[in-house]
Amino acid sequence: MIILQKNCEKSASRDKTLPRDSYIVTYESKGKLLYDIVQSSSTVEIFDYYYDEYRKVLDIRWTDGTVNPKIYGYESKDKKKKK
Repeated sequence: MIILQKNCEKSASRDKTLPRDSYIVTYESKGKLLYDIVQSSSTVEIFDYYYDEYRKVLDIRWTDGTVNPKIYGYESKDKKKKK
């Protein structure tokens, strides 16, 4: 599991440039409602992590991300041309 955005706005989950396997997690900590965007292949893994940390997991939903997880975050390297 990878935390992509911690303590973000709920509207951040509408970003189409997020990976397809990302979720927005709604949880409560110290009386505040918080949102994180995480990447994981399993909701069980997400739930287990947040339950162990905060005990109050309220919701786990897909984001609107459309990017293939294999290429998410990939940056092409500039190749210098040989003369």
